Amino acid sequence: MKNKPRFVKTRFVMIGPALARQIREGVDDQGQPFRYKGRAIYARVRDKGRLTWKSTETDKPADARKWLGKWKRDGWALRNGFEPDGMVLQRGRVTVGELAQTYVEAGHPRKHGKKSACTIRHEVNWLRPLRAYFAERPAASLALADCDRYHQWRVSGGYVVIYKLRGHEQTKRTKGGDRAVDLELTTLSNILAFGVRRGLLKSNPIAGRGRFTCGDKVRHCREVAPDPEGLQNIIGWLRQRNETAIADLVAFLAYSGVRIGEALPLTWRAVNLEEGLVNVQREKRGVNPWVAIAPELETLLREMKERAASVLLFPSPFDASKPRDASAVRHRLLAACKKLKLGRVTPHGLRSYFVTQARESGLSDADIAALIGDKTGPAIIAQTYGDVRDDHLLAQARRIRHAIAEHADGDDEKASHKASHTMPQDSGMIHDESARLVAA
Repeated sequence: MKNKPRFVKTRFVMIGPALARQIREGVDDQGQPFRYKGRAIYARVRDKGRLTWKSTETDKPADARKWLGKWKRDGWALRNGFEPDGMVLQRGRVTVGELAQTYVEAGHPRKHGKKSACTIRHEVNWLRPLRAYFAERPAASLALADCDRYHQWRVSGGYVVIYKLRGHEQTKRTKGGDRAVDLELTTLSNILAFGVRRGLLKSNPIAGRGRFTCGDKVRHCREVAPDPEGLQNIIGWLRQRNETAIADLVAFLAYSGVRIGEALPLTWRAVNLEEGLVNVQREKRGVNPWVAIAPELETLLREMKERAASVLLFPSPFDASKPRDASAVRHRLLAACKKLKLGRVTPHGLRSYFVTQARESGLSDADIAALIGDKTGPAIIAQTYGDVRDDHLLAQARRIRHAIAEHADGDDEKASHKASHTMPQDSGMIHDESARLVAA
């Protein structure tokens, strides 16, 4: 067994301009001096602003001088805006799969700020078809035409999913719509932009691409929201089929306005009936981590508490320690709508139902945005979530007055004109009518 050195000193002996050999000297554990002279030649160069020694990986002075000359030429080219041939070749060899792996290992970074855990989970899912199609392609060779080919491949069912069902491997062809393809290609663009920042690509080859989704065809959540009668029919149909847990979740989403991803992990410790609050972990960096318990929601929670068999509000039927699967809830909602011959209703549509009920109850858009924890503010309530039903709109239209009472005094005439918009004798009737429609 060799004696381990106890003291080592490394120095370089010059053999030419900026070239030297490494010499290691020291004393081993036995107190014997030793001296080791390396064969490789080192060059004194400036790397990232500081002087250091770089191995030329050769012991021939002529080859070492060539290596040093190339280093200086490449450095000059980079400083003056030219790319060395080796760098261009390396960039041309980086595949999309390698770039995606580097992107994932770096934690899905963005140029400014940090992505939420929900966004990262979505990007992981969107990466699967991207890797299946682009993995072996050199990233630098991509073009805008490849986005069109990828769209055609996804729409035609080219992506095959492999999964296990009851221990047996299954395959299934899946089709992606325009919206899904846009989200996947946005993830690909994020990966390529990351490669540019890391110096692995010169530019993003699909930057500035168009969108396959048409704004007029985008389905907002208000278009998949039920009316009060439809909601009660869905809940009643689920309860008649002894699907009480699904019915409870549907009612909870409609009465609270939370996202399904915020509702499923809730535990009973988060429910405070005395203070009338439910503590919620908001998604998408939402604000106000609590939900106000309305009378209908309080009644529902008390009934759920009597039947509770887990610390979770909505446990999985297969494992009470885990939350229920969101996809199962969507499937049961779809089945209920088909059976009852209702329009399509989704869990996010129930969030829009809450917003619509709040608007018809007289709350401002700013108040509603705060209640549902949306940091965007009142703008998104009017543009995306909010809706006004026909019966409520008709009741509001009946409040409009055009007649102007005749009075001798001009001030009295102005006062009567202002009062004609409110009509105190009709306001009580309108309030009762609106309350009756909401209760229905």
